[in-house]
Amino acid sequence: MNQPKPEDQPRYPFQSAPDIDFWPVTHQVLSVEIRAKTIAVLWDDNQKSCFHPLWLREQCPCPDCHHPVTRESIMDLLRLPEDLYAQDVSLDDAGYLIVTWSNDAHTSRYHPGWLRANSYDDWARKPTQRNRITWGEALDLTVFDGKKTLEDDGELYDWLSYLELHGLALVSNVPTSKGTVQELAERIGVIRSSNFGAVFDVMSKPEADSNAYLTIGLPLHMDLPTRECPPGLQFLHCLKNEAEGGESQFVDTFEVARALKVEAPEIYKIITTVDFPFRNRAVDSDYRWQGPLIQLDAAGNPVETRINTFLPTPILNMNNKELESVLKAKYHLFKMVNESRFLIQFKMQSGDMVVFDNRRVLHARSEFFPQTGERHLQGCYMDRDELYSCLRVLERHQRERGMAPAI
Repeated sequence: MNQPKPEDQPRYPFQSAPDIDFWPVTHQVLSVEIRAKTIAVLWDDNQKSCFHPLWLREQCPCPDCHHPVTRESIMDLLRLPEDLYAQDVSLDDAGYLIVTWSNDAHTSRYHPGWLRANSYDDWARKPTQRNRITWGEALDLTVFDGKKTLEDDGELYDWLSYLELHGLALVSNVPTSKGTVQELAERIGVIRSSNFGAVFDVMSKPEADSNAYLTIGLPLHMDLPTRECPPGLQFLHCLKNEAEGGESQFVDTFEVARALKVEAPEIYKIITTVDFPFRNRAVDSDYRWQGPLIQLDAAGNPVETRINTFLPTPILNMNNKELESVLKAKYHLFKMVNESRFLIQFKMQSGDMVVFDNRRVLHARSEFFPQTGERHLQGCYMDRDELYSCLRVLERHQRERGMAPAI
């Protein structure tokens, strides 16, 4: 589709930017000036944004700098001088910021909605951590409708937003045909294969290569802690659950981490700083990794956990004195995640699908008895990136329709 020239575009709240998005104009630019080499913007609510010249030049949305179809940069950043500065700044009749640059007299035109949303002054900074609500035994789990989720983007957005916040979401009324778990997962993004396949069947098997394929109860755990980057999401779709037993249990380790930090700070420090080994061996595979049981980000917030009690791996790089405190901390954490104050439990019914953040929410299963009925679940994995990407695209569509505020 041919794009109208900037001078032909009306003053309208959605205009092109250096990305494929829509940026509502929530505030107008009152004035612009060059101040101490920065480009200073005064908004109609009296807030001020000061943009670094190299930062702003790199984001020039013109077709010579960003490809008009891909919106990826085609400008060689290394050709810009480090002492680049704005030679002239002004506002055009549509409220856009116009900047002429010092090195080549190139002129850039910036949309006010994009400028406001991407301001990085102290007053404008946004939290870098994804939204979340930690929970324990009192969680009243919202149930979403599977058929609506498959068909309606609004229902899909509500479901995924809940999943992002809580790390756990339950969907009912999902068709019980095999492969539906993949169909629903691919509403979000690309599923992730593992040595168990793209889609795996959770049921009793005579030649099991995992405890999941036995009838015994499974303790609280995450899947694939032996991988450099374990799957972010796990989908489990209940096709049949007629056997006695087989209740599902879930624990939010971020809530456990919050409590552990308060109740036992010395153990919390060990759990978040010491690397623990993980290893999973089979006839034709041998996966290994090591890392803290609770991984923190730069701000000290939990971002993932690696807890799995049925893959014990010897710690080999410590003496007995060091092992004493490390093993004590490990067992304290394992005991804590099993406390009832953190646990929710329910039995999945035919047509239910549970989705959870595998690097945040531990899952378990009570023993079931196949002689009393069939129990058959199908599952698959997906990276967190797919969830976040899908949410951003849905939010972009909402902004396009004027349904959501600027971000």
